[in-house]
Amino acid sequence: MLISMVLLILLGVAAFGIDLNHQVLNKTRLQNAVDAAALAGAVAADENGDVVAAAAVATATLNNISASDGNSELTFDNSNTSVTFSLDRATFVDAASFTAPTGAYDVYVRVAVTDIGLTQFLSGLFGINKNISASALAGRSAGFVQSCNLTPIAMCGEPTGSAEDAWGYKPANYDPNVDTDPSLIHELKVGDQNNTDMGPGNFQLLDFGQGGGNSGAALVRDALSGAYNGCAAIGDTVTTKPGNSAGPVAQGLNVRLNDFSGPIKNDGTVLPDKYVREPDVLAQTDETYAGNLYYANYLQELSACQSGGASCDSSSYTGNSGLNGRRILRIPIVNCEESTGKTDFDVLGFGCFFLLQRVSNSGQSSVFGQFLY
Repeated sequence: MLISMVLLILLGVAAFGIDLNHQVLNKTRLQNAVDAAALAGAVAADENGDVVAAAAVATATLNNISASDGNSELTFDNSNTSVTFSLDRATFVDAASFTAPTGAYDVYVRVAVTDIGLTQFLSGLFGINKNISASALAGRSAGFVQSCNLTPIAMCGEPTGSAEDAWGYKPANYDPNVDTDPSLIHELKVGDQNNTDMGPGNFQLLDFGQGGGNSGAALVRDALSGAYNGCAAIGDTVTTKPGNSAGPVAQGLNVRLNDFSGPIKNDGTVLPDKYVREPDVLAQTDETYAGNLYYANYLQELSACQSGGASCDSSSYTGNSGLNGRRILRIPIVNCEESTGKTDFDVLGFGCFFLLQRVSNSGQSSVFGQFLY
């Protein structure tokens, strides 16, 4: 009898230990997630002052981290997640309520996640709460040089430019929420190696596995889908992945537009965007874009879908099966000068692009997107 009681006590202690370790591990993961989201939102707000876009970047960062391996219990939605902004670090409001002052000012971003419930092994029998919460605050700082949640694509920038003009990608007085112009559409990943300034063998794809031995097409597919949290910092060197990788590129990116025809399954682990309409005339290499979809149209039509407006294409609305921000790709902008024969490029900064359309899975497939900020 005594031995049985001792064994029962030992089993109880072991079970509590499992619960505690599980909670601490996921608490750390959650804190890392909100840190990355706040930083990404602050960088976006600092670059263009658009807090609506900054909130979308922060939300997309959380969603992409949630979709990565080991983070399945970190589920983020409007009920447990808030992205708010402040001018003085004292009073915070959401993006819709934020009013920018005239003149120079700093914006602070706070990301807070509350009461994420975790799997309980034994603690539930005793009524012990196993929810976790975390928050992070970020603002303008010279230390904002790193970004995570990156898409494994690089764009060549103007080395003499700056964050103010996004190294040549941001037109004067540009507002991505309103402006529509063919010059805003860029070939993010080329289908022909002769169409890039990176030099022979490069298609503007990056190898995020250069430091860990896990590289190649499979990692490109996972990273393009948002299931891999690649990071880089300004001044870092990123390594390109030679080859077109047409199939993996399409299989990874297209899930963001609700096309799960590749190895990635539509099981709720990796989700599409909430609105996946494509332009009536697709973007083509070396042709002026003539389609009817820009980010401004996307925002207007998505809002209509959520409010019952007439401009919504209901067949393109995924509703609760999708996530906001999945069509926004955060991409390193690199220095491609003297690029002949190179596979390593220095990071100038980062840009966000709106994924325009699905990618062909064969031949000289290209990826097209609209520069946002």
